[in-house]
Amino acid sequence: MADDRVTIYDVAKAAGVAPSTVSRAFSRPGRVSAATHAKVMASAKALDYRTTAPATQERGVRHQRLGIEIADLTNPYFAELVSGMQEAAQEQDFLLLLLDTVEDVDRERASLESALDVVDGIVLSGTRLSDATLNHLSKRLPVVVLNRRVAGLDSVTPDYEHGMGQAMAHLAENGIRTVTYVAGPVNSWSDGERWRAARTAARSHDLLVHRHGPFAPTIAGGEQAFEDLREKLPHAVVCYNDLVAFGFLVAALRAGVKIPAELSIMGHDDIPLSRYLGGGLTTVVTPKRAQGSAAIERLIRRIENPSAHRTPVEGSLPVRLVPRGTTGPRGQA
Repeated sequence: MADDRVTIYDVAKAAGVAPSTVSRAFSRPGRVSAATHAKVMASAKALDYRTTAPATQERGVRHQRLGIEIADLTNPYFAELVSGMQEAAQEQDFLLLLLDTVEDVDRERASLESALDVVDGIVLSGTRLSDATLNHLSKRLPVVVLNRRVAGLDSVTPDYEHGMGQAMAHLAENGIRTVTYVAGPVNSWSDGERWRAARTAARSHDLLVHRHGPFAPTIAGGEQAFEDLREKLPHAVVCYNDLVAFGFLVAALRAGVKIPAELSIMGHDDIPLSRYLGGGLTTVVTPKRAQGSAAIERLIRRIENPSAHRTPVEGSLPVRLVPRGTTGPRGQA
């Protein structure tokens, strides 16, 4: 078997142990029994398995740490995402180093630069950096991107088209004719994909859809969006995320708007609060834990054998609409 096709998973299968055990046998031999260590080493030798590392790590041993970039630590969406990452990383004996960029490109760039020498790879879950910058970063260590596709890089994204299709179908079934998409950050790839999918789905259901924004992906951003639209409200708004939807909902209720009789409101992400606020927020659910876990597993494969996959791996995870109290038949109290 050729060197560049033998991975830690091949060794694990041959030795009859978990991939994480193989990882410990090489990086922390004191954490496995002598018998297990000997079995792993024998299997690795038989398969001619050689541990390799990216160029930035050739100077020393592996760190067993992964950098996790998130756009806003205060957004509950990232808590579940990181939880999935942490579970997957712990199984493979890696620690996570959290990098909160607070939606600031300069801070993101500085944080990533500082982390390069202390992590073995990075997951970018809310990056606002350019494609060129991300490709340059990937030449220095393995990178996996979430909620965005970048040519040449591994990525894991939700199926925005399917999710928005369900959303528009639900609104049309409830007598909605005019929809406003309340946009998120101007440089957000996922925002652009949601808007593209919204236009396509709206045409399929004879809905008139407009885009309004950008707005900060926060409750305050949602409140500002309502103030901008309050003089001429559409039948429904589909918001960039649940936080924006909450802000829009609270501002609408303060102004005496009847929800959903006069206005239906929908978000994205299904953060925990979505299920408990009033009759609940209608939202498009993304598989956050599964997405985080898939990203970590893919990143570790890149770290263990950088040349095993010469082309980027792109994955799309299913999403689903969860109707709750903020959407319903128009005109009914």
